[in-house]
Amino acid sequence: MVSILRALLVGLALWAAGPVPTAEAQLPAEPLLRVGTFPDNPPWEFRENGRLVGFEVDLIEAIGKRLGLRIDFVGMAFGELLPALAGNRIDVAMCSITVTPERRERFDFTQPYYQTSQGMVVMKSAHVRSLEDLAGKRVGTEAASTNEKWLSENRARYGFGPTVPIVGLERALQLLHAGDLDAYFGDLPALLYQLLKRPELAVVVRLPTEDHYAIALRLNSPLTARIDGALGELKKDGTLAAIHQRWFGMKPEPDSPVTTVLRRP
Repeated sequence: MVSILRALLVGLALWAAGPVPTAEAQLPAEPLLRVGTFPDNPPWEFRENGRLVGFEVDLIEAIGKRLGLRIDFVGMAFGELLPALAGNRIDVAMCSITVTPERRERFDFTQPYYQTSQGMVVMKSAHVRSLEDLAGKRVGTEAASTNEKWLSENRARYGFGPTVPIVGLERALQLLHAGDLDAYFGDLPALLYQLLKRPELAVVVRLPTEDHYAIALRLNSPLTARIDGALGELKKDGTLAAIHQRWFGMKPEPDSPVTTVLRRP
């Protein structure tokens, strides 16, 4: 009788204390890395069958795995990324972001992981084949981008008409098709990627710019050195080259920022 009573008392004590936590529940959660990006930027980041995919998606997830960080993607327009980073709403910004002297004054950057230039895409049916053909014409580009900056700096030289700020390449291509734009300026990889499935388009101008993409962080962020170090390791062990092969269908150049460990800008 005493043993039965003791068992009942033990059972009541366990019930009052609540369920015993499982081993899985006792494990600490991985630290969260809030990654701001614009999910309409193929092949860097875009939605496919409801999932966010792309070159930079694979890259930051590989960095997170190496550092034990859980990635939380925060989608927003490109022009909102750096203000969101400055306002501590995200921890890093990643969306084919070009390193510029002006941006370096306000943010940290990792070493570059890609080098490219800018270009101009038009409808093949349009009578536009050069920058000079755009005198008085309507040109579009992503708001707050280095493409917008280039257009502003070269408007007087070529006589461009008004610049139409656009959110998203998909929207820009719709405007080209409708005849509401005469040309769109963007980064070459994104424009050339569109040619794979849109034969009615043509990239007719490649601008002599030297754009280097890097991950942006808040100035003096404690994460900068860790993320930059992980990025360097992904270059050394061939992970980043494999990501390049997956999204561009070819190996990167041997001396490109995809494979070469560089100093932070």
